[in-house]
Amino acid sequence: MKVSKLAIFFLFIVTLFSSSVSAQTIDYPRYEVDSLGQKVVVMTIEQAMKLDNNSELLTLFEKLNSQLGEYDSTCIKVINDKEKVISIQTVEISKLKESLNIKDEQIASLQHRIAEYIVNIGILQDQVKNREDVISEKDKQIRGLKTKMIFGGIGSGAAIVGLILGLIFIH
Repeated sequence: MKVSKLAIFFLFIVTLFSSSVSAQTIDYPRYEVDSLGQKVVVMTIEQAMKLDNNSELLTLFEKLNSQLGEYDSTCIKVINDKEKVISIQTVEISKLKESLNIKDEQIASLQHRIAEYIVNIGILQDQVKNREDVISEKDKQIRGLKTKMIFGGIGSGAAIVGLILGLIFIH
């Protein structure tokens, strides 16, 4: 039996194919013992790259988680500060409203007092006018009395002088 070159070549390809198929069925990662007797993990380059990427991603996620925590605490602080400002402004607004009410009451009180002063000024002006009328009336009476006194004094003086002269000449 003579084996042809083609058959040998076919046998060689089948052997290579079967060995490559069996080589692909090895599961990675796997534990092995190296030449020094230490246990090692054998994995593919793709698996090593995924593991490296996953460890980098884990670091990034941890960093992100801490940043999110800082962000949350910053948000909580901002909200607390905002609530403090709102409560302070609410108190200030209520104080301003109270002050506004007090000022409105003071304005109303002052307007009432001004109205009373205006009424009092009117009464005082009437009293002053009445006093002026009384004074002018008294002045007229005084002038009349002065006139009577002057004429009465002159007449009395003339009568006395006439009596004295009459007494002197009669005697």
